[in-house]
Amino acid sequence: MTEPSSDDGRTFRRETERVVNEIAQGLRTLDDGVGWFSGLAPTRQQEVLQEVAGYAMQAHITAADGRAGGGAVRCEAHG
Repeated sequence: MTEPSSDDGRTFRRETERVVNEIAQGLRTLDDGVGWFSGLAPTRQQEVLQEVAGYAMQAHITAADGRAGGGAVRCEAHG
């Protein structure tokens, strides 16, 4: 098994940013995002979760925001 090139990693990060931004802006449904995420390999899913956690930290999401659900919060750092 070969390791992905750094170009592949950058391309995947850009794709992740685009998908997350589209969901945050209401251009893509959460169900579409779940479908995209579900189609990823487990290692890629882990990368996405780490990226989204970083976005949440940048957006200063509160516990109340989390209880309200992802649709109630727009990632201001990327949206």
